[in-house]
Amino acid sequence: MKNLKYIIVLLTAASTFISCKKFLTIDPINAVSDENPIFDKTSSETALRGVYRQLASSGYYGEGYVTLGYFPSGDIKNLTTGGAANLVNVNFRADDTNFNTAWSAIYITINRANNVISKVPKVQDPLLTQQLKDQYVGEAKFIRALAYFDLARAWGGVQIVLEPTTSLENRREVKRSTLDETYAQVLKDLEDAEQLLPSTLNRIRATKRTVWALRARLHLYKKEWALAEEYATKLINLSTDYTLIKPYSAWFAGNAVGTSESVFELEYSAINPSAIRAQMQHPTNGGTYRYAPNDRFVQLLNNPNISGGRKALIGSVTQGGTTIWFGNLYYRLPATDPAYIFRIAELYLIRAEARAHLDNLSATTGALFDLNKVRERAEILPSTAVTQADILLAIENERRVEFAFEAHRWFDLARTGRAKAVLEALDQNTHVEDYEYLFPIPITQIQLDHSLDPNPGYSGK
Repeated sequence: MKNLKYIIVLLTAASTFISCKKFLTIDPINAVSDENPIFDKTSSETALRGVYRQLASSGYYGEGYVTLGYFPSGDIKNLTTGGAANLVNVNFRADDTNFNTAWSAIYITINRANNVISKVPKVQDPLLTQQLKDQYVGEAKFIRALAYFDLARAWGGVQIVLEPTTSLENRREVKRSTLDETYAQVLKDLEDAEQLLPSTLNRIRATKRTVWALRARLHLYKKEWALAEEYATKLINLSTDYTLIKPYSAWFAGNAVGTSESVFELEYSAINPSAIRAQMQHPTNGGTYRYAPNDRFVQLLNNPNISGGRKALIGSVTQGGTTIWFGNLYYRLPATDPAYIFRIAELYLIRAEARAHLDNLSATTGALFDLNKVRERAEILPSTAVTQADILLAIENERRVEFAFEAHRWFDLARTGRAKAVLEALDQNTHVEDYEYLFPIPITQIQLDHSLDPNPGYSGK
């Protein structure tokens, strides 16, 4: 792949991990290829830092991949003449640069992780102890697992590459694996990472607990309900460290960064800003305002019986007597809002859905208990759902509002097979084809790599 030809790793001024925060926020001073050797503790840390940086890049969790989760949700409107218009209308095209940007960013992340996984164990430096080697490799394996999971839920089975690649010339041709094989690789990396990582509280670096969060999500997608419940419970039971805080806005507004709501998030800084804020905020707040919640979703978020405190996810300005609404999850200036990868609210709703499928609907020990914990934090009344089908629908609707501007809504509708029914009911001009439950493999990647097969249905798109 062309995106693997020149792989960039950010060097930083620091030579050691003085603190977790410093690890991610020191200024980059220059760039080198992944061919740069990993030969001691400092270069190992630099390489691992590059993996996190790429995970947070504008093509991945810094904006590109996240928007693939909410552009086709039925809740967003496009405010430009191009860009996201086809995504918002669920008119997925293989030549859409949004798909290629995200795909490329994820594979660069994987390549950087491969670099750490392959080279760090061979380093001979007394300062790089076996415990640190295990930790760094474990972090890289977790990030690689997350990257392959994100590819799989978006595109289905993908090419699995487990060795670092520096150019097209030294890359072996790799056919696409099946979805099951791709998820199996995710699980293998998570099992390895769980053995290597410490079980400590850290909201900005991978630990054993971060592995549990992704395992809960993975098992939900695979419909392995008992395992999804088990791994969600591991985190929910750590109630001293992970809590649903009030008011709803407390986990992202004000000076709150890395609150007890957060299981894992990515940091940004003035010299390494998040791209999402500019695109969502109105020009009066220094934004470019390229996309926004549509009128239907604004009405939903302003409904106190449905949204409650989640109204804080949107803001407004009045111009010429007209109220203009915008997304307000990313609001800081400079754009230092974190990228929220796992929140404890998601673990409650994962467990609720798993318990509902296991026919444990109880309001005291089952699905309704978990659903109502999220609703109570949002300051709305307990759910009146009774049957399994009604509770599952209530959970789906709760996730829609709870994760309005996070990378969930489209993937939720796709994994449950409900995208067509839900989105066509919302808008008669929206038509979802069966093959569109998976995104198209970017045409740029197919042209560059003849071993890469397209997803069915997109030959004419």
